[in-house]
Amino acid sequence: MNDAPPVPGRWQAVRAIARRDLLEFVRDRRTLFVTLLMPMAMYPVLALSSLLSVRSSLDDPGAARPPSRLVLAVSGADALPLVAWVRSLPDTVESRAGWPEQLEIEAVAFDAADRMRREGSVDAWIEAPRGTIAGLDATGTVSLEVQLPDVEEVGSRARDHVTAVLRGLADDARRRRMGAAGLPESVLEPVAFTFSGGTAAPGGLSLRGVVPIAAGAVLVLLALLMATGAFYPAIDAIAGEKERGTIETLLMAPCSPGDLVLGKFLAVLAVTLATLAANVVSIALTMTVLLRFMPAHAALGLDAGTVAAAVVVALPAFVGLAAVAAAMSLAVTAASKSVKEAQNTLTPVILLVSGLAGAALLPGLGSSPWVAAVPFTGQVAVTRSVLFEADDPSPRRVGRADEDGRDGSLPLVPLAITLVSSALVSWLLLRATALVVTDEEILFRGPDAVTSGWSRPMPRARPTAWQGFGAALAGFAALWYVQGIAPADLARAILVQQAVAILLPLALLAWWQRVDASTTFALRWPAPDAARGLVATGAAALAGGGLFFLGAAALLAARGTGMSPEAEALSRRLFGFMRDTPPWQAALLVSVVPALVEETFFRGWILTAFAGRSSPPGRRAFANVAQAALFALFHMLPERMPQTFALGLLLGWLTIRSRSLLPAVVGHAVHNAMPLALVAWAGDAAFDAELVSPLSAALPTEIVAAAAVAFAAGLGAFVGATAESAGSPRPR
Repeated sequence: MNDAPPVPGRWQAVRAIARRDLLEFVRDRRTLFVTLLMPMAMYPVLALSSLLSVRSSLDDPGAARPPSRLVLAVSGADALPLVAWVRSLPDTVESRAGWPEQLEIEAVAFDAADRMRREGSVDAWIEAPRGTIAGLDATGTVSLEVQLPDVEEVGSRARDHVTAVLRGLADDARRRRMGAAGLPESVLEPVAFTFSGGTAAPGGLSLRGVVPIAAGAVLVLLALLMATGAFYPAIDAIAGEKERGTIETLLMAPCSPGDLVLGKFLAVLAVTLATLAANVVSIALTMTVLLRFMPAHAALGLDAGTVAAAVVVALPAFVGLAAVAAAMSLAVTAASKSVKEAQNTLTPVILLVSGLAGAALLPGLGSSPWVAAVPFTGQVAVTRSVLFEADDPSPRRVGRADEDGRDGSLPLVPLAITLVSSALVSWLLLRATALVVTDEEILFRGPDAVTSGWSRPMPRARPTAWQGFGAALAGFAALWYVQGIAPADLARAILVQQAVAILLPLALLAWWQRVDASTTFALRWPAPDAARGLVATGAAALAGGGLFFLGAAALLAARGTGMSPEAEALSRRLFGFMRDTPPWQAALLVSVVPALVEETFFRGWILTAFAGRSSPPGRRAFANVAQAALFALFHMLPERMPQTFALGLLLGWLTIRSRSLLPAVVGHAVHNAMPLALVAWAGDAAFDAELVSPLSAALPTEIVAAAAVAFAAGLGAFVGATAESAGSPRPR
């Protein structure tokens, strides 16, 4: 008779883990306060801090800006009568748009006026020679020259004030002429009109210019608070378990690591959704109170239907964002040994989320529905596009236009994209978390944290996952800043960027961390014997070259010949360099140097760090996708990122399968050399003024077909040549 307790089902175990973690979180009152209650107090504080200034600006627009002042100097024989005339202008003239609130006009001697103009103590100097007043009283046109200071540029407001004063003088002179001719002033005003009805107070004040900025800021703040709300329970869910020494017990439970991570994800997601609910309630109540304190004539420019549509879109979008935030927080904290170490990662996470969410506020970004696929950016952009359709001219909406010109539609395609993207990103992050949680090198990591910050660690075979990610961030930052000091000459710029941004920091990092170079950078022959190694290397060259033309054809099919100004400028510069430079030098700088340096960095250091020591198939796949994504981001051109990502996947797969960096280097070099081949093939005809590069027109069908055959043949030959390498155990 078997008295062993029954093994719980998968979902029963997941629910038990989620329930356990939720109870642990609820017991921590400090974290509960920071996560749920603090957001509800934050919105009223922010609203009250800006309410008084906004209200006073609406009630008295002049209070929002300093009083305008204009200092005029007049010289010449008719200076005194001209000054007296300007000072006596009637109030009807002074109420014109652009008239300064404070006007100081004085008659000054010529030398003094010229000195004041050069010193900048006057805003303008007007010379009124003899006959100016007589000319104004006559029927001709009087020409006056306005001289501006030399020491500083006069702003547009000062120019407008001077123009308003002189036009007021002209209007008054015109009325005097009409009186002298015996004509009434009504001759100059054939139409008189007034407004009646409406609810706006005098001045037509509105919040239409403020609401888009405020709503965007609130959406970004909501994304940040959700990320923070997910981070704190995620710290306790994994890093806290490690610090308490209970993670090993959980891993021995009768459930898979994936189920364990899924249970913790559900607990963190529940807290994140509670944070979302608390924020939504606080925003709604704050807006209700805020509107009561606003002047009655302040128009928001948003109707109830638009707000309701925004809520309908925002709720599912931000629920998906909650899933991404929860999964991201678990993935980040899973690599931490303690709660303190996990808390140290909060700042870079918040900076990342701030950058992604804030990017949604950039003008014109919402015109592309694929922006919705970017986590944190997509959710904010999709919601904001419902509120302010001028920022989203995309036709991918359903609905019909209303009488006010708003189409009353919902961005269903971008919403669907952001939901699918949220699910996919969350799944990938959870898979990564499950791999990290079971990684013995991370789980039973030694006391690296207690060593001195300036002491080198003990020798190791390969870098850790954190060191791989840190190197990627450092390389990206270095590449960004090096652009400011890179020489204008493209040849030297390539060398500086590759050496300063990638190679030198990587060499110092590898030396400091005492990693084994042969293991980290896969310095070995790609096959058991020389012949098959040569076949594998040639196959990698075929695959890399074929992928270039396949990617170019796909890019042209998807985007056509249009490209951003940045991509167009870089393309012209690069192809001009390849045309005007000796072939051997162009091949060295465009093909060989980037292949050697970037493969050492991405398929060497980063891929090895992400794959780890044991490298189960799931972790190898995740490591390959992660390094390919970083490789695509590293090139900074959105148009090229899909093709660069595909190249990174191919080169990573070549490295993982052969356990050698050589095929990836050769494949990368051949891929980069294909534009050189196009330049040699197309000649000067490819550089017509209407063309950006030889790829500006559709590729011939025979080239695409040949590239597909070369790519498939290269993959097949590589698989056959590296069969034994793929099946042998990885070196430790």
